[in-house]
Amino acid sequence: MEELQQLEQMLRTHDWYYMMSEDSRYYRRGADQAKAINEQMKLCVDNGMEAEAEQLYLKYKKSLFE
Repeated sequence: MEELQQLEQMLRTHDWYYMMSEDSRYYRRGADQAKAINEQMKLCVDNGMEAEAEQLYLKYKKSLFE
């Protein structure tokens, strides 16, 4: 469960639009966050929490077209 709490915190604070930044510092920070989120997702999947992790991801994921 701790893995899911960590994932939710990461998803909640992630800059979902980092790839549109003209400032390389924001882009790099966002890319690093995205990498960490992917690693946390894998950790959740490896611990049998795939459905819960996917549900959290879809809850917080932002679309470029929103």
